[in-house]
Amino acid sequence: MPALNSMITTAEMNVALDQEFIANFRQDYDRLADILGIFSPETMSAGVVLNQTKITGELNDAKAADSSSGTAYVEGDLVALSKYKTEKTAIDTVKVQPYRKMTTAQAILKSGYETAVLKTDRKMLSQIRNAIVAKFFSFLANGTGEATGKTLQAAAANVDAELGDTLESNDDSTDRIIHFVSRQDAADYLGNAAITTQTAFGLTYLEQFLGFTNVFMTNKVAKGTIWATPVENIHIFGVDFGALASGGLSYAQDSSGLIGVAHKPAYDRVSTETNVLCGTYLFPENADYIVKGTIAPVA
Repeated sequence: MPALNSMITTAEMNVALDQEFIANFRQDYDRLADILGIFSPETMSAGVVLNQTKITGELNDAKAADSSSGTAYVEGDLVALSKYKTEKTAIDTVKVQPYRKMTTAQAILKSGYETAVLKTDRKMLSQIRNAIVAKFFSFLANGTGEATGKTLQAAAANVDAELGDTLESNDDSTDRIIHFVSRQDAADYLGNAAITTQTAFGLTYLEQFLGFTNVFMTNKVAKGTIWATPVENIHIFGVDFGALASGGLSYAQDSSGLIGVAHKPAYDRVSTETNVLCGTYLFPENADYIVKGTIAPVA
């Protein structure tokens, strides 16, 4: 008997699950991108080195034997050079991170195909998202700025002051500073405050907290620590998946190269596979524009 035209096939179900996985990821990502004001991620090719930058140099206000400059300039002299240098430190290499899981036939028969696969897909997606955020905080740890304060509020104020001084020294500015704090440090203040929270990419976001704007609470920040950086310093990169299909690897892809996914049967294991390829990077580019705050109460 021929198959009915209206039947839903396994292939169609797999495509639906692919799209569900990507839609869930994009929903989380879009909230974060909206808060950061990033309209579209930057697409990079695999193998590109991610560099954090540090700019050094000063105006030359001195007189030498054969030249002079600035306040020490002598009329008719050769104008001396002011020297600046951009130091790049290789932090990581852009690459895709592959993940795979299997949902057994027993689990499918017990709970149904869509339920069994979707539940484990969501857990997998959550952990992939957490890995992206954890990588971001490992990049933040290369920041050069430091500040301390006796309380969370004092430390945050000193962090902003340190970052503001650095921006001014580099003739730069920002509309917003993004703060990252530990929930443990924020707990005492949260109990007495009227606040509105939202979740973005697994982080709890507070638009206003202790007089500061744009505060993220996360367990990725150690208790007693604050991180801050200008919103303009945070970049989101995706990987170009274009060459994969020609190599026989066909993934349903996010349009920005953030993630790809493919569901398929695994008959040799009597299971169904979820294959994920992640290429998302949250990257703070300028190490000088990252300040670490430490809460150091009086002993």
